[in-house]
Amino acid sequence: MDVLYIGDYKLQSNEYLVGADSFKTFYKKIRDYEPLLEAFQEAPDVSVDYLDGPDTMTDFPRSVEELAEYDTLIISDLSRGTLEPHFHPDSIPGPNLLRIVRDFVEAGGGLVYCGGWMTFQGDQGGGDWHGTPVADTLPVDIRPIYDDRVERPEGAEATVTDRDHPVMDAVGDGSLPVVYGYNQVAGLRDDATELATVDGHPLLAVTEHGQGRVLAYTSDPGIQWGLDLVDWAAYDEFWLDAVAWAAGE
Repeated sequence: MDVLYIGDYKLQSNEYLVGADSFKTFYKKIRDYEPLLEAFQEAPDVSVDYLDGPDTMTDFPRSVEELAEYDTLIISDLSRGTLEPHFHPDSIPGPNLLRIVRDFVEAGGGLVYCGGWMTFQGDQGGGDWHGTPVADTLPVDIRPIYDDRVERPEGAEATVTDRDHPVMDAVGDGSLPVVYGYNQVAGLRDDATELATVDGHPLLAVTEHGQGRVLAYTSDPGIQWGLDLVDWAAYDEFWLDAVAWAAGE
């Protein structure tokens, strides 16, 4: 199974104000992608390519045919603008990458779409995925609001609503771990199946779109909102099941 994973990456910088002047220095890379990427890299039957934000702008597949070299695409904590890099010299004229993702799914590709500060609507609307072709494929409706994040630093319990779906095999008779934040969506679409909720809102849902399959997880698979998730004994199995289901396996 071939997987393309984009997102879950930040570059931290410090800004210094010195009198009338200011300057920034780059401090470190924030590798939120490491737990999920390592889960795929250690799986013998999975081949995974990872693109951070800058590399996504330049190296993301430029056609449905190129993207179809992968069975499943994972988008996590990444703004829509990363796939609409209008400032890049080769972007105009150029392909509409958001439509390429939608068409990839409709042609039979798998999509795993995860939450964060830069997916769904995200932090102060910075994700801005509402109304995009990618949003059309999701099993949940994105709220057209300024900020859809719900921070739960005290932790919020997940409630399993469907144990019979193959994505939930790793959960068994237990539950998904506590989450520390999520993107609050408008609700499920008519053709979607809800697998888990948080605070009464969709946490995990799946659907079919065209010939493809889509899974949405409204929290983050990384180490902030997913602090307990990455320490979960079934973490690797759960995400491997998720991408395999999306791929149609």
